Amino acid sequence: MKKVLSILVLAIVAVQFAFAGDVITKDVKELPLTARNFINQYFSKPQISYIKIDSEFLSKKYEVTLTDRTEIDFDKKGNWMEVDCKKNAVPAALIPDYVKANFPNEIITKIERKSTGIEVELANDFSLKFNKKGQFVSLDD
Repeated sequence: MKKVLSILVLAIVAVQFAFAGDVITKDVKELPLTARNFINQYFSKPQISYIKIDSEFLSKKYEVTLTDRTEIDFDKKGNWMEVDCKKNAVPAALIPDYVKANFPNEIITKIERKSTGIEVELANDFSLKFNKKGQFVSLDD
């Protein structure tokens, strides 16, 4: 029984590696429509440097890098998961109202959507965490 189970596990791992792989392209048509719309809506004159398509066994992820070094991660449906503008500001429409009200002079450089909520990173290296309802949870440095 152990032998059969071991062979089955090895077969699953082998199939996963066979289908896994990264593709790097500049073809915007490779992105889901939702991701293309997001880029066009929130970034003026976006110029895509490259798109990395990370295909795994049952999932797919898109990592888009713009020419200004902004990195945007999308899930398989094209929903944004992370926007990292490095030293530039994240588009204001993505920023929770709490941050706009309580940190009006701070530049928000990164925003990340997690299973527990949203995390916002400020240029001063502080990060703010919000729950799924958008309510402020904590401030980390």
